[in-house]
Formats: sequence, structure tokens, C-alpha cells
Amino acid sequence: MRRSSGDVANMTDVMFVLLAPFTALAFMVVFSTALRDGDTGWHLATGAWIVSHGAVPHSDPFSFTAAGRPWIAHEWLSELAMYGAFRAGGWSGLMLLFGTALAALYTQIALHLRRWQAPGAASIVLIYMSIGLMPSLLARPHMLALPILAGWLIALMRAREQGRAPSLWLAALMLVWANAHGSFVFGLALAAVFALEALIEAAPARRLDVVIRWGAFGLLSLLAGLATPGGLEGLLYPFYVNRLALLPLISEWHPANFGGVSGFEVVLLSTLFFLLYRPTRIPFVRLLLLLGVLHLALEHMRQQIVLMVVGALVLAEPLGRAWHADGLPRPAFFAPVWRDRRALAPILAVGLAMFASVVGYRLLTPFERPDSYGVPIAAVDHVPQALRHQPVFNEYSFGGLLIFHGIRAYIDGRSDMYGDAFTQNYSKVVNGDVARWHAAETKWKFGWTLLRPDNPLVAILDKEAGWRRIYADKWAVIHVSDRASPSAPPPPAHAIP
Repeated sequence: MRRSSGDVANMTDVMFVLLAPFTALAFMVVFSTALRDGDTGWHLATGAWIVSHGAVPHSDPFSFTAAGRPWIAHEWLSELAMYGAFRAGGWSGLMLLFGTALAALYTQIALHLRRWQAPGAASIVLIYMSIGLMPSLLARPHMLALPILAGWLIALMRAREQGRAPSLWLAALMLVWANAHGSFVFGLALAAVFALEALIEAAPARRLDVVIRWGAFGLLSLLAGLATPGGLEGLLYPFYVNRLALLPLISEWHPANFGGVSGFEVVLLSTLFFLLYRPTRIPFVRLLLLLGVLHLALEHMRQQIVLMVVGALVLAEPLGRAWHADGLPRPAFFAPVWRDRRALAPILAVGLAMFASVVGYRLLTPFERPDSYGVPIAAVDHVPQALRHQPVFNEYSFGGLLIFHGIRAYIDGRSDMYGDAFTQNYSKVVNGDVARWHAAETKWKFGWTLLRPDNPLVAILDKEAGWRRIYADKWAVIHVSDRASPSAPPPPAHAIP
């Protein structure tokens, strides 16, 4: 029997919606680059601490330099999920957690794109978005927040499309988001943006109704955002971090670099091409939103993933209308699929088998976290047991790995807790300030150091009296002090069970 053109289009849509999340899942779980970030270690340790103590920590349990200092695990829900996945399936389980999150992100965006664009055009959007996301595909809580961001934004846009306020039940998603990642504040800002758009575009007689309905949704979302262990502090946390003077010392907080061709630049230039080649009309408030997020992405590289997701979703309709105005939005997806489920059963079965094969491969294939620039596993394995409870001066990015192994760190990725003065002093020490090094050594009585081979302090320690190198590889160098005081080691921490 011949298929109608509608059936062919439906089959193409099904293949697109299946292949987008499958590709995302497969990429995330097959390649181990997501585990190259040192912060993964202290996030897992936080999840383990929460399970062990039945509470969210309110003071630092992991370092010897800030032990007992106020600290709230703002991403505790993500850390609990990370630890649960790791406890259940090791590194494979953790990769499946993040692969599932990435697949959920791509599923939502693929479904949204197909309403406004043909599968071919939508595939191009996903490819460009993937290029922009690539540097941030790390096993950290922000990856679990991305599908929440996408779902939240899509829900706001659908509410605007239907001329109503979002369901109050959507605020439950904000409750999850607020306890999973600090980017929930951006979600509150998005709600305000679309409420403003609704107010501007409403007829004068309906503006009071808009204020009441969107105001109720915004207030309930705000209350959900406050329902965290940090409360008001959790709401203000992103603003506190953004004002820290230490941000220039951390690479992901650097401004966008256009000194050479980068994936981010390719995405920006390509987007400009598609927007300008065929004049594209973007609604006023949404254009302001895009410009605001672009500013954040140019100011700090870590915000580029937000621009990728927001840009793909917000520009889907304007680009679709500019390049293919007829028949938009395209017909619903799920109702025809359910109607034709018998005819589509073979391709759905193949799709399910593809997902199952990737999951099975990851669970059945032996997999260990590899050494990398931020995770010198072999070096830490060579640290003698007796030395592990001695104070260590470590590379910033190595702190998470030390914490994961139950070794108290000098510093780690929680720079907001350590503060400006401490972190800036650390930066000067590792860059070869001998006087500051001696002052820190006198204060903390270091028993050993764990640094990168290209760190200026390594060359100093090679010549420093009382210090000797005991291990070195391409990722890390360990020095041991002959004068370490065994009388005052930092209290032991607990390795991840």
C-alpha cells in the first residue's frame, strides 16, 4: 500500500524525535570526557555526606582550611541524584544519569523545533546547539538543570501562545529546580519576561486579569524558589557569586574569547546568517531577552550553554516563519503517533532497542574514570596512606578528586565559600610568589603538594630545601616535605563508599 505524503512526513518526524535524544544519550555515555572535571568529586562527596547524615551540610566538611565555615550545598538535590546513580552503577551509572538528562533536553527541544521547522532545518539547529554545548558537557549539576530550563521555557511560551498564564502546577518544577541548581533564578527572570510580554500585548480591558494570573504564578514560583535549605540566601546566591573578585581566576568565568575561531563564534555567525539572509521578525520582548542572554554569554563563558538552549527555543518560531511560513505551527505530534501506533510499531521498536543497546553497553562494558587535566587519578593513587592525613597544598582543580578519596583539600571548586582573599592569595602562591608560599607553609605545615607539572611552584619546590619529588606524570607532580609536622594533621574525611 502506498503511503500518503502526510504519513511520510509523520514518519520523518518520528525518526527525527527519536534520533535527536538517542544521539545525545549515545554521545554522553560512550565518551568519558564528561568526567574530566575535578568538581565531580566534591559533588559526589556532598551527596554521600547527605545520605550519611540525613541532612544538607550547613558548614564545610571537606577542607582543612575552611573546616566549619558556613557553607550550604545549594545544589543538594542534583548531588543526591549523582551519588545515587554512582552508588547504583559506578561511573557507568553516573554517565547514564547525565546521558538521560541530555536526552531529555534534546527530546524537548526536538519536539518544539518540529512545530516550527521541517526536520532538516531543525536538525541544523540541533547541530549548532550541540557545538555550543560541547565544552560544558561535564558531570556536574548544571547538566541536570538544562532539561528543567528547557521545559520551563517551553511551558512559558506555550502559555503565551494560548493567551493564558502558566498553570500554577508549573511552580512545582521551580521547587525542583531551586534545589538542583542556582540557575533557577534565571527561571524566575524568564517568568517575569513573559509576564511583561503578556501585559504589553494584552488588550486594556484584560490587563488586570493578566496581572492577577501571571502575578499569582510568579508569586508561587518565588515561594517555591525560597523553599530550599538556603532560603533567601539561596535566592541571592547567584548574585553573590557574580560579584566575587576572584572570578577572573577561574577559566569558566572568563569572558568569551574571540582570539581564534571557536565553536561559540561559529554558532553566533551562523545564527546571524540565517537571521539576516531572510529578514526575521523577533517580538520586541523576546529580542530583549535574547540580547540579555547574549550579554551574559559574552561576559562569562559558562553562560553560553544558557544562550544555546534559550536561543534554539526562542528563535524556532521566528526562523520557521521567515524560512517556511505556510502551515505553521505544524500539526500535533503525539496524537497522530498514537493514532498510527500500529503502523509505527516497527520504527518505535527499533528506537527502543537502540536506547536499550546504549544503556546495556554502558552497564555491561567495564569502565573506569580516566586520568585527565583536572583529575590526576594515578597520582592520587600513589600517595602513601600515611601521607593522606597530612595537610596538602593542592591545585585548585584537583580538590574535588582529593575530597572524593577522603583527603581534606586546601582548596577546591567551592571558591565562593573560600572567598576572595583566600583564593586570590592561593593564585599568587601557585604562580610563584615565594614569600606567600613560605607564609602559607608556616601557617598550615604542609606535608605534601599535588600540582600540575607546568605550575611555577613545582620548579620552586624542586629546588626548595626540605622538599623532594616522589611522583610525576603528565598530569600531576607530588612533592613531600621532610619537615612535615605529624602532630597536627587535619581531621580525616571519609572516602566515597
